[in-house]
Amino acid sequence: GCNQPPAMFLSVLGGLFACALAYTLYAGSDASNLSKEFPWQFRLAARLRTPILVFVVVPLSFLRWAYNKLVLFLRHRGRGFAQSSASHGERVQVVVDQIKQWNADGRKRRLRTARPNWASMSLRLASNKTESHCIATHHLDHILDVNPETLTMRVEPAVIMGSITSMLLPMGLALEVQVEMESITIGGVALGFGLETNSHRSGFFQETVLEYEMVLASGEVKKVNEQSDPDLFRAIPWSYGCLGFLTCLTVRLVRVKPYVRIRYVPTYSAQDLQDKMLQFALQANPPTFLEATGYSRDTAVIQVSEYCDAPKTAAEKAIYNPINYWFKPFYYKWVETFLTKGEKEEIVPLSHYYHRFTRSIFWELEDMIPFSNHPIYRTLWGWLGAPEVSLLKLFQGPVIRKASVDAHVVQESIMPLRELRVGLENFHEWFNVYPLLIFPMRVYDRGNQSGFLHPRKDRLEKGKNWGLWVDVGAYGTPKVVKEGGKFNPKRAARAMEHWTREMGGWQACYTDIFCTRDEFRTMFDHTLFESCRARLGATDAFPEPYEKVKPEAGLVDLSEEEAKEAAAKRK
Repeated sequence: GCNQPPAMFLSVLGGLFACALAYTLYAGSDASNLSKEFPWQFRLAARLRTPILVFVVVPLSFLRWAYNKLVLFLRHRGRGFAQSSASHGERVQVVVDQIKQWNADGRKRRLRTARPNWASMSLRLASNKTESHCIATHHLDHILDVNPETLTMRVEPAVIMGSITSMLLPMGLALEVQVEMESITIGGVALGFGLETNSHRSGFFQETVLEYEMVLASGEVKKVNEQSDPDLFRAIPWSYGCLGFLTCLTVRLVRVKPYVRIRYVPTYSAQDLQDKMLQFALQANPPTFLEATGYSRDTAVIQVSEYCDAPKTAAEKAIYNPINYWFKPFYYKWVETFLTKGEKEEIVPLSHYYHRFTRSIFWELEDMIPFSNHPIYRTLWGWLGAPEVSLLKLFQGPVIRKASVDAHVVQESIMPLRELRVGLENFHEWFNVYPLLIFPMRVYDRGNQSGFLHPRKDRLEKGKNWGLWVDVGAYGTPKVVKEGGKFNPKRAARAMEHWTREMGGWQACYTDIFCTRDEFRTMFDHTLFESCRARLGATDAFPEPYEKVKPEAGLVDLSEEEAKEAAAKRK
């Protein structure tokens, strides 16, 4: 009929799709470089990974993004906050009723959220909740109130960072610590850890929380702030939900301008990088944003940024660069060019800056879609965005998950900033993965109320109750794997963990950890947590943090290390 597309058009369209599919199979395949010691399932998955991501996962991720935007618009932009705030109690009651029923049934299993592991930002895939009593909390995804006068926001834990940015920026506001990845939930960074490029001024995300609302193991709804229960208030961060179920939090906001002026400062030695980062961070009035991206054991580019107004003069317009449009080069690639250009400045929209690494999943996307930074791909397909981390995990199976531990690195060490030079040399030996994320931060010493992170006194700045640490993150495929060799993740990660503990630092627990329970408790001070846990009746109600963050069974064999620890205790 006349309403049907011409056959020739369909043939051309089919031919173009076939060509695109063939190209993604050819250009995206890195299976031939993998050692034959990897399981055949993993090598086959590596060969098919790129077309699956391009034609399935990326479009699905875009649809999820569009759905979240639509929900945000209909729920808050259209109706305001009143309805969400008024119905908050009903959503909390759903959690309370489940916990009261668990109590009535005899508290037979320990409590966990019903959120599947694949939906979280951690690397864990297989469920470690099969022996738990799971409580539904996914419905706690409303922004309850934004108060421009008090600069505070009340928000439920399942709200994602992308929704918060979309809501706050048009109001000239932002979270004091606005975490980069759009799909991370605010509850995750509150109960785990979160940092950004202003953490050298503000500290971890936890420093910006004013109040937590939690449902305890008894079913009691408890509001926790620094005045009402200072011990519990400081024990909640890094507890990973092992003290109760978070139902709401109140956080600090800041007023912002719509643009940032970024100064790119290249460095050509690890010592120069360390010295300059200390110099910037210890200024009487430190820059608003401070970070670095490492490109080799010797080279890096520091990014120093301040809020600014829209470009007005010809000179300002000449350095305007909306870095996060879909057709633009990935931000980390653009930053690398300043190693040859030298020190320069740019003016960038704040909305682009806040989520500058989302399009490229920092620098992971090129490992999965090797041509993703090519101008043709960016122009024709880049508007769909990057694949969501949760969907990437959903498309893994246990064999692929296990093999990926041996072929891929996601590790972070939070080390003293004055040890950065040594840390970068160690990261080169342990992982040899570039680029590296380098975010400095303040860590506060509050004595017995320091919580899980109890900084060493000799690491504090003179006359201050805080010291400077730096988060160094390695994400990607080790060079030895790219060259067809074998990587020993246990040896490398345990060396990193041991050195980090020795330096008075900490590791990021969303990654695959390779430490024993005793080593974990040596790194993270559980004293305040255990005291609060006993007082709240949570000891038999929730697992401890190590049980939540350790890798799935079968991924890491620590039997030899645990046997040595047991023998040492017997002596």
